Amino acid sequence: MSKRWVAFSLAMLLVLVVWAPMSVAQSQAPEDLFDCCAGLDAKVAAFESSISGHNISFQSYGQVNRALLLWDDGLHSKWSFVDNTTSSTRLGFVTQTNISPGLVTGVRIEGEFIWPASYQEFDPADVTHSHKMTDADLRQGYWFISDDHLGTLSAGHQWSATGDLTIINLGSQMNDAAPHFNNGFSLGLALGPGIFSDLKWGQIVDTVDTLRANFVRYDIPLLYGFLLSASVGQGEPDTAEKDSWDIALRYQKDGPDFRFAGGIGYKDDFEGFLKELKGSASLLHHPTGLYISLAGGARQDAFSSLIGHPVAHFEYVQSGLIWKWLPYGNTTAYGDFGFYKNYNVGALLNVDPGTGQLVTWGTLAETEVVRWGLGAEQSFDKSGLLVYVQSHNYQPAIIGFPCGSNPSQYANHCGGNPDNLVTLPMKPWDGIVAGARLRF
Repeated sequence: MSKRWVAFSLAMLLVLVVWAPMSVAQSQAPEDLFDCCAGLDAKVAAFESSISGHNISFQSYGQVNRALLLWDDGLHSKWSFVDNTTSSTRLGFVTQTNISPGLVTGVRIEGEFIWPASYQEFDPADVTHSHKMTDADLRQGYWFISDDHLGTLSAGHQWSATGDLTIINLGSQMNDAAPHFNNGFSLGLALGPGIFSDLKWGQIVDTVDTLRANFVRYDIPLLYGFLLSASVGQGEPDTAEKDSWDIALRYQKDGPDFRFAGGIGYKDDFEGFLKELKGSASLLHHPTGLYISLAGGARQDAFSSLIGHPVAHFEYVQSGLIWKWLPYGNTTAYGDFGFYKNYNVGALLNVDPGTGQLVTWGTLAETEVVRWGLGAEQSFDKSGLLVYVQSHNYQPAIIGFPCGSNPSQYANHCGGNPDNLVTLPMKPWDGIVAGARLRF
């Protein structure tokens, strides 16, 4: 990263920290801001009044999270305004009905408004890249019934049992084991100006989290800090994941000196092509504010078994300090490190030799990514505001074997000698993010 990037990011953080308390301190917003929404407020109030006498509750919520992303993919550098999908801009509501004491049923609907989504950003110089961008999406939409003694059953578009399991973190609110900014960037090759591959960072630095889809899920009642969950349902339609089942165990405990949160889970599809074990743990020491968060997972899929390589796996650690430096809320500073190995091996690698057209080169045999980063966050508790700045560095190591003359020998129709391994000179990716999230 250049010195001007570091200076600019620090300046952005200073502006945000100085501006935020000033704006929070303003007790009177412009009248026209409220006038524009008076009609909507009246309708919501009328709706809440109409259901208050029918044993029905209604709650709405949301947040806005916008950030400035400065990136360098080794070929070009640029800045973009993005919606930070680490914790995306969203709006939702929950309505529920009391059937009897201790028994409720309800519906949760939540949409996200993510144009442009940070995980979909890419280098516009890559002419072979798909330009499809998401502007709005259903984040959650499910029905539930919950009993104090029997637990909760839910069905619809939601997390499966292992959802959010690998991003449990008692420290940073805006950084975890998953990538959120370079997922859509193609890796560049150090072979000449503008040489792109079709290999995306999001393919070799796995999302690590289980994506939301249509699931039937059951959660037992919380017991001594333990929560056991199980689900069965549909894999993501835009991925190679099949219908699957999973199970997870979570635990949390808050004492006078320490707070702990963690979980472990297992996921499997019905055809045996995907088996995944993953989990995370986070420990906070109250007197000092020191914390450490760990995450890890291992996956076996159809591609890796095709060429006989070990299972894909990742390990991640974040450690930092939380203290109340300003009266508005906690300040958090941290560093993190991650290692991701053998994701997407067995897939074909295509490259653009500067013609604007992708040409098949060979098969991925080993992939490895090392990431490290630093970050700082400042919360303003009364207003629900969080400002943050963070830096990311990703270093790849990609090994493959070129296509051969006997493509029918392999399911990917490329062939080649798996012992003829070639290390590809891939470019790193660097990014600096500065932004703010406001909850309401």
